[in-house]
Parts: sequence; C-alpha cells; structure tokens
Amino acid sequence: MKKMLKNSISYVLIATLIIGLGSYGNQRQEVILADSNSSSRSIQVSGEGIIKVKPDIAYVTLGVQTKHQNAQQAQTENTTKMNEVLKTLKQLGIDEKDIQTSQYSVYPEYRYIEKTGERKEDGYIVNHLLQVTIRDITKIGKVLDSTLTQGVNVSHDIQFGISKEEEYYQEALKAAMKNAQGKAEAIGQTMSVKIGKPSNIIEQGRGGPMIKYMERNEMAVTANDSSTLIETGELDVRATVQVTYQY
Repeated sequence: MKKMLKNSISYVLIATLIIGLGSYGNQRQEVILADSNSSSRSIQVSGEGIIKVKPDIAYVTLGVQTKHQNAQQAQTENTTKMNEVLKTLKQLGIDEKDIQTSQYSVYPEYRYIEKTGERKEDGYIVNHLLQVTIRDITKIGKVLDSTLTQGVNVSHDIQFGISKEEEYYQEALKAAMKNAQGKAEAIGQTMSVKIGKPSNIIEQGRGGPMIKYMERNEMAVTANDSSTLIETGELDVRATVQVTYQY
C-alpha cells in the first residue's frame, strides 16, 4: 500500500514538473518574440495610391429605331438612316475600327384590344445600335448633335475612360508604396523603433480607372449655337499594396 502511494506521488510530481516546464517554455517563447534583439519582428501595413486623371476617351452608344407595318420596309428605312449616320461619323473623323454594331433586332409590336382582351400585331420595330469610341473628346458634342440630325433617335449614357491606363497605374503604384512607408514610419516612431527595408511586398491589384457615366439628362446645351456641351471631370486610377517591414 505504501509502495503504491509512493508511486502515485512520484507520478504526480512528474506530471507537475512536465506542466511546469511547458509553462516555462511558453513564457520563454513570448519573451523571445518581444526581445529587442530579435530579427524576426515585423509590422505589416497597406498602402493606397490614387492618381486623378482627366479622361481622354469616350464611349457612346447611338442607335436608330424604325417602325413600319411591314417588317422588310422597317428594315429598309432603318438601313437608309443608319448609312447616313455612319457617313456622318466618318466625316467627323471617327475611324471605322471605332464603330461597332452592339445590337440589331427585328420584332413585332402588339397592341392590346380592351374589348376583346386580345393582342393584335401592330407592325414591326427594328433597332440598330452602334458602340462608338471617340478618341478626341472635344468631338463628343458634335458627334451627338450631327448624328441626331441624321436619324439617331436612341442614345445611351456616355462612358469616359483613359487610353494610357497602365502609365498612370505605375504612378499610382509608386504613390501606394510611399503611403505604406509613411504608415510604417509613423508606427515605428510611436514604438520608438527604427523601421528597416521591406521584407515582403504584395501588389493587391489595381482598382481603376473608375469609368464615369453621364446620363443624357446631364448633358448641357448652350443657348447660342445649341451644341451639346460635355463635362468630363476626372477619373481615379488606384493601386493598393501590402508591405511587411522588419524592425
């Protein structure tokens, strides 16, 4: 009985010793992580760079819609008007490669007869839409006005973009790195430590440019010559990085 009790006490002492050593090891590890001589300490910050750019390219959707009791006649009228629109666009200096048909449809129109509750065919509608890329944005108003006189009766919002996006993105990337460096140095000053060189840099993808849309009702018309005025504003080209610094 005494021998069994002695063995039990020994086991308890051994278990206690193991737990104690484990706790000591954990405490020791925490001290190492907080040691000022450690070379493994690091901070991780994100940086964002934003470059504001005036757009130099525009995308406009223009279209011709015609209606006739006869489907073939509706198509013929649509083709005649669209040919005039295409001719006008080329006269304004729009390259053929910058003009693309985005939609062409022919479908019957119906009218509802209230007395009988029936739908009766009431002619055919033809829609022909063009996606036009305007590389000289000073011509946007002229394009809208000139094509309108040639039969365009369908138009959608204008989109603005940047032709040299990659060039501006590189600038935004540099700004993002400076932003990250500034954050790291501010943290370092607060902690009274010296921030070293980056040990890891992750480019977190581009975020721009944000394409700006302008609705038709936002377009202004001058009182003197009735030409449409377009305000392009600015677009944001964004870059984001994640940087790890040693200290």
